[in-house]
Amino acid sequence: MSNANVRTRLITALAVVVAVIAQVVALRQLLHPAASVDPLLLFLVLQAVAGFAEAVALSGFLPVRYREPRVASLLLLWLLCTFVPLCGGLVVLTSCIWAACFPGSRESGLLADVPRPQFVTWLVSRVSHGGGARLQARLANTQVPATDRLSALVAIQGMPTRTTGTLLRELLADSLEDVRLIAYGTLDHAENEIMQKIFQTGKALEAANDDRERHALNRRLAELHFELVYQNLVQGVVYRHTLKQADRHARAALETDDSDAALWLIRGRLALADGKPEDAEACMSRAQALGFPRERLVPWLAEVAYLRGDYRQVSTLLASLGNAAVFPTLKPVVSYWS
Repeated sequence: MSNANVRTRLITALAVVVAVIAQVVALRQLLHPAASVDPLLLFLVLQAVAGFAEAVALSGFLPVRYREPRVASLLLLWLLCTFVPLCGGLVVLTSCIWAACFPGSRESGLLADVPRPQFVTWLVSRVSHGGGARLQARLANTQVPATDRLSALVAIQGMPTRTTGTLLRELLADSLEDVRLIAYGTLDHAENEIMQKIFQTGKALEAANDDRERHALNRRLAELHFELVYQNLVQGVVYRHTLKQADRHARAALETDDSDAALWLIRGRLALADGKPEDAEACMSRAQALGFPRERLVPWLAEVAYLRGDYRQVSTLLASLGNAAVFPTLKPVVSYWS
């Protein structure tokens, strides 16, 4: 027998003893009142004590569905045993015995269990809203016919890899060879396009003659390297290397002109991507001091506060935007934190 059961039985036994003693004393006081005390008032006090003890004792005999809510159930029993001396407790006990011996055979029709809903794959093609999400759902679902999946994959080639990059990488391990080839080709094309621009800009940087031109080319290289990160085109070690290259070119550009607020923002976003919220905050504060619009910095500053665990500051920053100044994609976040 567990400790909880032993404790419950001891409490019930003690409540029975107290109930019997209090009830006997109450009845005795009513039949033989003391001269120095108001007999009715003393009887009511003793009867209340007896009723509460009876309620505690009887609550353990109630069916499980009648024990909740616990406070309301105990209060009802207390009132019944207090205002109906002796008979109140007997009525409750008799009802419990009757319910145990003759349980109800018909369940209520008001409540019923329903099975968990299943995702119907063939309905995906009938969704008429959220085109991008619908196409990606069709691609991720291997139960959709191969021709439909290929059509969806061709359709998302024109979408930004920022939104499709993760899915395309997952499709590199798809069971259909055509899906794997198209996904690889899409990612490879997007990456090569940016890498070609990086190569050409790097060659131009080597031939640059003045600080103004070097500033512009370093700025362009920082933006292109950051684009590889932003478009989800690099991962793992290459991801870290790209972050370092982007920050190196950004710092080189700032050495020739440290008043470029947009470059300070890029450095701040690079620090965020690298998991360095303190460095990100310093760079973004510098960008704001140089005149970068605060409204455009607030989402990034809120992310800095979130990474630092300052959730109150997150709420304050996002609330300062106001619904009118928020981009549609950011509105759910602002509503949640505000």
